Amino acid sequence: MEEAYRQARKRGEQGRRHAISQSEHPYLTDLDSLVAQLPLGQRESVGLRDIPLEMVVGTVTKGRQSAFSCNFMPLLPFSTEFARKWSNLYDIQVTEGYRDPIIVTEFMHRFYVQEGNKRVSVLKFLDAPTVSAKVTRLYPGTWDSVESRLYGEFCAFWRVCPLYEIEFSREGSYETLAKMLGQDLVEKWPQKKVDYLRHTFLLFKRAYLRAGGDHLDITPADAMLVYLNVYNQDRLLDTPTDIVVNRLCKIWRELVIAGKNDEDKVDLVEAPSVDEEEAPAKPTSGVLNFFMGKTVYSAANPLRIAFIHEYPCATSSWDSLHDQGRQYLDEHFGGIVRTEAFEDCHDPDVFYAAVETAVKHGANVIFSTSHRLMEYTLRAAVEYPQVRFLNCSIGLPHQSVRSYFGKMYEAKFLLGALAASMADNHRIGYHASVFASGALSEINAFAIGASLLDPRAQIILTWGDVPAGGLAEAMCREGASVMTGADMSKSLEDPTAYGLHRLVDGKVVGIAMPVWNWGRYYELIVRSLLHGTWDETSDDSQVRAVNYWYGMSSGVIDIRYAPGLPYQTRKLVQLLRNGIVEGSINPFGGELHSQDGVVQIEGFPPLPSTQIVEMDWLADNVVGTIPQLDDEPKVRAL
Repeated sequence: MEEAYRQARKRGEQGRRHAISQSEHPYLTDLDSLVAQLPLGQRESVGLRDIPLEMVVGTVTKGRQSAFSCNFMPLLPFSTEFARKWSNLYDIQVTEGYRDPIIVTEFMHRFYVQEGNKRVSVLKFLDAPTVSAKVTRLYPGTWDSVESRLYGEFCAFWRVCPLYEIEFSREGSYETLAKMLGQDLVEKWPQKKVDYLRHTFLLFKRAYLRAGGDHLDITPADAMLVYLNVYNQDRLLDTPTDIVVNRLCKIWRELVIAGKNDEDKVDLVEAPSVDEEEAPAKPTSGVLNFFMGKTVYSAANPLRIAFIHEYPCATSSWDSLHDQGRQYLDEHFGGIVRTEAFEDCHDPDVFYAAVETAVKHGANVIFSTSHRLMEYTLRAAVEYPQVRFLNCSIGLPHQSVRSYFGKMYEAKFLLGALAASMADNHRIGYHASVFASGALSEINAFAIGASLLDPRAQIILTWGDVPAGGLAEAMCREGASVMTGADMSKSLEDPTAYGLHRLVDGKVVGIAMPVWNWGRYYELIVRSLLHGTWDETSDDSQVRAVNYWYGMSSGVIDIRYAPGLPYQTRKLVQLLRNGIVEGSINPFGGELHSQDGVVQIEGFPPLPSTQIVEMDWLADNVVGTIPQLDDEPKVRAL
């Protein structure tokens, strides 16, 4: 009895000294002081619950605050009555167990003891995982901070799945977890599903801590979401702990990135290096001569690249364009580079079979050419760390897979100006098929470009899939005299579903269209591999995702005019294009207005690229709304 108390007190002194060395409060936090200056909401009794002891962090009042260290271990000498009572509780606990519940107040996903401080101390000393408690929940008075919103999401989760152990540090995670398990945050979960999640989480947490997860800046629940995003087809309960630990080691950098602030997660590479920009005069022998002595690859030992397409190139214009880029590599690099294509790989089993075949064929690099393939690509990258994987997307923070996409908003800015010069009633239709990362920047750049030529221009925004041939009819109903669709149609069936068109007497007349030059894009990335500059793109000491985001200045994006466009109009657009390429014009520089007011005032520099990618507002001359995640099934990251 005395020895146990002395050991507990020693741990208390160690905790107190460590807290002081870290400039932290060395004693228990009391809830009364914590909330004294905060607006508070209602109290709610949630009954008798088993609560995680690690979430019991303080007392309700100051009464016994200094008797315990911040780790709930005792500090008073053994000669005190406090020590004798603590020791008696210890004896009861180890011999027969203490059955009476403690009384606590829950505030912001933490518990503060009203009755039972010494019992909590004893149980923590014995490393007990939970304690029975009568819980009263105290709600915050406002919900305008990240912390309070997270707590609100937890409360919504708890009402349908009463597990305190699941704690996330990022908004939206509870809903994501629910969807992974085929549930939601509205209907109460079956008890079988609640028990499954509890056991699964506890198993994962043990493996996570064994792998060293307590050194990361994320919660075990955060880490479980990352794990399930990669190994989502495997039931954790059926997976041996050693395998889970091994998998965690494989995705360690993904876990590190998950703990970073959003602005620190991704390196946006917006221009190729000087070596990558160099272009030899001739496409075949010139390239061979150019790389002589500069690369380990040769015709006898080529750089092998596999392309995995979501759909057949014969029916998908998107995949067809990417495959043309692949063929360009074969022709351009004259044997130093050899490519292989796999089509119609939207099914996960087909995708993984394609990766396995590509690796057997010696692939050094694998491109997956649709953002919808990122989930499969990430898992493949973890399984084959010796292969470099890239996915055609932007804004997705994965260290194991590099992303690449184009600054299509630059082309949309030009098309907006062109649309305004051709519209005869100030109404211009803009149709977006999906709400994806970068979609809002394209819409706003188009709207800003239109407003330069016509301050009265209105951009009529619509979302969603449209039947082949139905877009023009829909835009006519909106009163638009000019319309634009997506930057590339989903299929080859409806060529009017993308690009810029005039609507004249019920007929659709082409004006211009944005152009993806994927051959040029792939050439620039391949040059970094051939030159050995791939690893120079990101500092290995700083674990960050790499996203290539090239634009017009790199030759990967452009616009193409329809025949017969007046030369004066072409000249105007060319002036704007030159400004973008030279960097003297940026759609998002200077004064900007959204539907809700001023974004920034005159004289301000262009918005940072990360803000352009993650844009969450619409320009003031856009007539339309941003679809909500719950209402729009097509909302997704690109």
